[in-house]
Amino acid sequence: MDSLFRSLNKGSLAPVYYFHGPEDVLKDEAMRAILDRALDPSVRDFNFDQRSVGQLDAETIHTLCNTLPMLAERRVVLLRDIEAWKRKTAARSEFLRYLEHPSPETVVILVQGSAEDGEDKELAKGAYTVRFDALPPERASRWVLHHAGKLGLALEPDAVEHLVRSVGADLGPLASELAKLASLPADQPLTVEQVGELVGVRSGETQWDWRAAVLDDQSARAVTLLPALLGQPGVSGVKLVSLLGTALVGVGIARGLYDKGMRGGALDDAVLKTLFKHRPAGLLGYREEASRWTRWAPKWPPIRLRAALRAALETDQALKTTTVSDERGLLTELVLRLGVKKDEESGKGGRSGTSGKMTQTVSTKARQFAGHVLSVSIAVSALSACSARPTSAQTDPRLIDVIRSAQEGQGDSARAKVQRLLAATSPGDTLYPQIIYTQAMVASDAAEMRRQLQRVAVEYSSSNWADDALLRLVQLDYASGNLDGAARNLERIRRDYPGSALLPQAAYWAARTYFDQKKPELACRWIADGLAGSQGNVELRNQLGYLNQRCSSVLAAGPRPPADSQSPGVSAAGPDTTKPSPARTDTTTHPRSVTAVPAPTPTAAPAPSPGPPSPPAPTAARPDTARADSAPPGRRAGRSAPRFRIQITAVRTAAAAQSIIAKLKARGLRAMTVEENGLYKVRIGDYATKAEALAAVPEIKGKVGGNPFVVAES
Repeated sequence: MDSLFRSLNKGSLAPVYYFHGPEDVLKDEAMRAILDRALDPSVRDFNFDQRSVGQLDAETIHTLCNTLPMLAERRVVLLRDIEAWKRKTAARSEFLRYLEHPSPETVVILVQGSAEDGEDKELAKGAYTVRFDALPPERASRWVLHHAGKLGLALEPDAVEHLVRSVGADLGPLASELAKLASLPADQPLTVEQVGELVGVRSGETQWDWRAAVLDDQSARAVTLLPALLGQPGVSGVKLVSLLGTALVGVGIARGLYDKGMRGGALDDAVLKTLFKHRPAGLLGYREEASRWTRWAPKWPPIRLRAALRAALETDQALKTTTVSDERGLLTELVLRLGVKKDEESGKGGRSGTSGKMTQTVSTKARQFAGHVLSVSIAVSALSACSARPTSAQTDPRLIDVIRSAQEGQGDSARAKVQRLLAATSPGDTLYPQIIYTQAMVASDAAEMRRQLQRVAVEYSSSNWADDALLRLVQLDYASGNLDGAARNLERIRRDYPGSALLPQAAYWAARTYFDQKKPELACRWIADGLAGSQGNVELRNQLGYLNQRCSSVLAAGPRPPADSQSPGVSAAGPDTTKPSPARTDTTTHPRSVTAVPAPTPTAAPAPSPGPPSPPAPTAARPDTARADSAPPGRRAGRSAPRFRIQITAVRTAAAAQSIIAKLKARGLRAMTVEENGLYKVRIGDYATKAEALAAVPEIKGKVGGNPFVVAES
């Protein structure tokens, strides 16, 4: 391919070109380059013929190839669907005779479809033959920049990388996504956040991030990434296992060289040489892969690699043979098995023992550790980005010991300790809600964690741990896709605990929740409050500031309401400092400073909430309010359950949207348009649950192409 473009740049033209291979977009670009070189635009219509060979007979082939150009030096004939010439036909025989003595005034371009991968030897023998393979990721990124420039589209470097990693290096889908992005009104280069919003894959939630989390021993993060990954178009359990399996083989290659004494640049070069020798497909750039494999090699000794490959093989077989598909469960089990290191790795037992015993040991430890990881992976790992409370916040040494035991993989022991402590403590003791909260943190599964957190939030709503419990419930709901539940608990934190030191952290989760719900105004209000109250937390301010970049279009749409019309939240002076943090001395009621935040006036605007306006903050437990807040979607007054649709594209004009709707109708799909932020978003379907919508995405993608994704409409 590179040689072809170099020859065209020099002005050279061959009489016959034969293009084959899987990358159709590059074939079309090469064809356009030949047309530009061979024909004057003013007479192109007279000297260009494009046909499908399946519709041609021998006489037509002879006429097309031997007709003289009109008012020009050359003419171009483009013959598509060459794979139809598999068998001997009169038209094929005629063209083979033409190949022996091609006309000097005609340039013939033969294009074979990507479905037929093999080369036609007879055609290749008499033509300038080029195979168009898929580009490696680094070249795909350069192609994206080049193609975006043609569309008048500017992308930040990180946005280009995220687009390629989200969509893949297949240029067809990349071109489709770039066309969508080009419809956005943008005065500045598009950011990662903007690209992720339209593509439907957020930064940090790609299959490559999941693979890195597994091989970096970040099991909790790998587990929490699975729901988002499996909801993405084109991502399946088998694909993830294949990606991981390839990486494990690569790490095994690097480890073999590592054990021979190679280090540093020599190790990187040796692994890179192996990659270039075998050229495996479906990876990142070879240099980046070599660097990653050599970095992972020290922590993956041979005995662990063998166990990991065996586990990956078993998972792959289970995914392909099970009659009841539970991809998430099987992948979670795989992550847990790979995340547990054997005692032999640290020198206990060396390489002795059979591989069967090794697998049994790994599986046993995985089961012992699974309860702990499943219960805290969503809450604790999610807090790595915005930690609500470090484990040292447990004020009782016995509870600190419980948390430490759970973190070390002794989940059963931790649960037994906290249960004994709970039985020995009176429900009226101020330590009691803290014990229940700790019991939630070491629960054996997410359901038990949720039950204990709800006990703290409802039965001990005036304790120092109620807002912590609500924030953890927000994270559980967000991770499981229950955005309505997350929104309800967020508004409970704002309404019932206006002086909470956790409001800035809650703002981070509120921003993510409301952006996902397509409610940017509410998200941006929370972000503003969070930034006002997070002066002492640089990491949190950076994260909120990053999300705040998405609020520029919201602010442009209209001014933000005055400060006195905001709902109770974090004041400009910051969170209430009368609440002890991080370590507390529990009391029966929250020591709140209500005067730090002005109370809403009768004319104030309602709080940004998916429910009714919020009442003033309570001073005592209010189980009736808790019950109303925890009611399922659609049961509360003035609310209806959200519906889910599949978004096809977003365009800048109503006319363009109607044109797309007409094309979809011709394919048997009924579509509608939603106007948001100056864009016309074309959507189809009406599903009661997100799961139903996600299940329909593959069929829709097969009909319309691109990368359709699910959106919620309240």
